[in-house]
Amino acid sequence: MSMSTGQNLTASLEHVTASYLDPTGQARPTAAAAITPTPGQLAGYIDLSLNEPQLVRSLHEATTDLHERPGLAAVLPTLLEDALSLTGAEAGNIQLLDPRDGSLILVTQLGFGPEFLDHFAVVNDGGSVCGRAASSCAQVVVPDVREDLACAPHQRVFRAAGVRAVQSTPLVDRAGRMIGMISTHRPHPAEPGERDLRFIELYGHLAGEVIARQLGIASPVASNGTTPRSVSREAALAQLLDDAVNGILDAGLSFAAALSLSSDDLLVQQLRAGIATLDDTIRAIQLSMYELGRP
Repeated sequence: MSMSTGQNLTASLEHVTASYLDPTGQARPTAAAAITPTPGQLAGYIDLSLNEPQLVRSLHEATTDLHERPGLAAVLPTLLEDALSLTGAEAGNIQLLDPRDGSLILVTQLGFGPEFLDHFAVVNDGGSVCGRAASSCAQVVVPDVREDLACAPHQRVFRAAGVRAVQSTPLVDRAGRMIGMISTHRPHPAEPGERDLRFIELYGHLAGEVIARQLGIASPVASNGTTPRSVSREAALAQLLDDAVNGILDAGLSFAAALSLSSDDLLVQQLRAGIATLDDTIRAIQLSMYELGRP
């Protein structure tokens, strides 16, 4: 694990992006499998904005800057390096979802040799860590691959690569569509803390939108800021929740920043009241999500 910068696997990247760039649009993913934030995720994001405002803002700023980079090949290594820095891991990779068959194609890596890259070049099963995350459309953490029965087919490769712990987090665009996976690996058994997992989960949403824009599949938004009628109800709901989360995050960041700077007791009380209002808003969103999810 001697590499210090992310490396794109050019042939694999060109192969999978070709389907997204298909001018007929027939191979592009639909929003049928839209992922909406759970109440716990919403609450967690707000907690992050209030307790770690500077780090959350830096994540937003870093990914926003990447929107302007020319081409996906220039973006992916930075996204991977940032994820490793965020989790403190030493190696990792990014996979993109091939819309033609739903497989995960390894396109960017840091810290691995040819055997590992060949073994995980194409993942289309639900047994590997990234495969499980893709099947469930949710973050999966394995603190020790040697204790995980589902990892048995990959043990030899993991041992050769010096991998003991893995986490895989879906890359999700603004409409809630999973378009890939970002995984980080450690050489010793380890289970990331709740804070670190929440950050990488949030990063998966921010990075996913960067990739979606580079692929030309970002969700369309009308001139008045609303979602066009042609977009599915699931995608519209996912975008509505995403907008709500972003708005509340921004408000939380502002409150937290003002609270840390203020020495006026009355102002502090007012700010705390505003934070309590945000908390009530989260509860309202949770209730709405529950009602929408009922059969």
